Amino acid sequence: MPIVEINDLARVGQINDIAAYMLPPEAWTLAENIRYSKGSPQVLDGWAQVFGTPGGPPHYTLTVKDSSKTWWLYMSLIKAYVYDGNVHTEITRVAGGNYATNNTQDLNGVVFGGIPIFNNGIDVPQAWIGAYATTLKLVALPNWPATLRTAILRNFGSYLIGFNMTDTGINYPHLVQWSNPAAPGTVPTSWAYSNPATEGGRKDMPDVNSGFIQEAKQLGSTMFIYKERSIWKMNFIGGQFIFQFDTFLEDVGVLAPRCVCMDITGTKHVVVTQDDIITHNGNSPESILTDRQRISLFNSINRDTAQTSFIFTNKAKDEIWFCYPEAGQAWPSRALIWNAKGGKGAISFASGITFRNANLGDLQGVSSETWADGTDTWEDDTGPWSQIIKQKIVLCAPDPSRTLSYAGYKFYQLDSGITRDGVTFAPVLAREDLGIVGQKRSGELINDFKQMKMVDSVWPKLEGAPIRLRVGFREVVKGPLTWQDYTAFNPATDLWVNTLVNENLPGCGKAVSIEFSATTSDSWRLDGYSMNIEVVGPY
Repeated sequence: MPIVEINDLARVGQINDIAAYMLPPEAWTLAENIRYSKGSPQVLDGWAQVFGTPGGPPHYTLTVKDSSKTWWLYMSLIKAYVYDGNVHTEITRVAGGNYATNNTQDLNGVVFGGIPIFNNGIDVPQAWIGAYATTLKLVALPNWPATLRTAILRNFGSYLIGFNMTDTGINYPHLVQWSNPAAPGTVPTSWAYSNPATEGGRKDMPDVNSGFIQEAKQLGSTMFIYKERSIWKMNFIGGQFIFQFDTFLEDVGVLAPRCVCMDITGTKHVVVTQDDIITHNGNSPESILTDRQRISLFNSINRDTAQTSFIFTNKAKDEIWFCYPEAGQAWPSRALIWNAKGGKGAISFASGITFRNANLGDLQGVSSETWADGTDTWEDDTGPWSQIIKQKIVLCAPDPSRTLSYAGYKFYQLDSGITRDGVTFAPVLAREDLGIVGQKRSGELINDFKQMKMVDSVWPKLEGAPIRLRVGFREVVKGPLTWQDYTAFNPATDLWVNTLVNENLPGCGKAVSIEFSATTSDSWRLDGYSMNIEVVGPY
């Protein structure tokens, strides 16, 4: 009866608000509401509503700063708003009224020389020009041709660039158009593309069989243009042609708009393709997923609404977040969270919330922390003391139809206590589909999914509040999972747990699962565990 010690929790690195972990790398496991700090799981900070009640359902945000504060601008599908740290104010354009209503549109935008510009692909891009104030309204981007629309708006140096253009009602999905260069703090004066007196221009991408232009993102001195099944490079060369275009990858593209982000080092792009997640620095791409992880992730995405997916970087936690709609959802309801330093991934359950967009920024009233504000112990306090202003992840959640207590038009901020909109939660950590039949002298686990196993006891390496645990079994790998009953464990008085607690439930299987959970939000910490596993035969 081998005793198998599981200590690879310490290799996880630091990942926040997870609901599924890959441990070992070839297998998905589950966990919810767990923070990984210094290699060990702890109770996670929750989702907190911020900004009070938004002016309308937030679908997309941009942030800008002046000398005194951070301004959060956000758009619903028909209106625009700004939050100045105190109140929400509508800043929808005066001329033209509400924006075009289209539930399938994909909002995007840029901050160009300090000027926020929103784009929805249907209206003329909308700019917030002037001294920042709640009385300032959006206006149509000056000098933008009235007959022109763009699916994606990006800046590249002093140029504004549109990708996937529509001109006079006709869509040109392979077309790139750039403006005349703009002086600092101003918008372009011209979008003329055939006037030798200006530097504006157009380029039609020739590989029409590679799908439409979906995204564009700068990396170093190169703008990468992402189609559905190819990637191009756009470099500034000046002279008569201004930009040079070359293919980068001819058989790899991007899943959807907003599915490209910078990695935590700022030297690579992280790209969600049609069937993988890759990184590249302008040279050969590398996958960050194993084959099993890749299959599991892309089988769970709702392909009908995959265009609503998005990815972003959380540098403070060394994380990449890929938010996507699971089966049956129209908008992202889960997130794969990849720890770029630890190389581990997770699937986060959003507890019934669906998201449209995420942003990083400073939050007035919650981003500053003094010594007097600190109430946690040195061991429990995970906040940085080397900086005064802390950037937070803020997620847009416009879901008034939800029946949950935290439903409605809201922004949610991560790392904000142990409640979700005032509702406390209890942490859960689980690991599924272990095929362990023994352990090598080096500590490496031996897996055999042909053998039936029984677990009769577990020794948790745990400190903190009492918890409960249970083991489960699958008689067929990835088949129905049957859990044994819960057994209480108090680290102050108990050393081990007898897991054979219900003889009426299956006590063995080819794949073993284990779950640690609590009934309160009291803090506890798990550093590993040992399991007494008996191999009972290949049947």
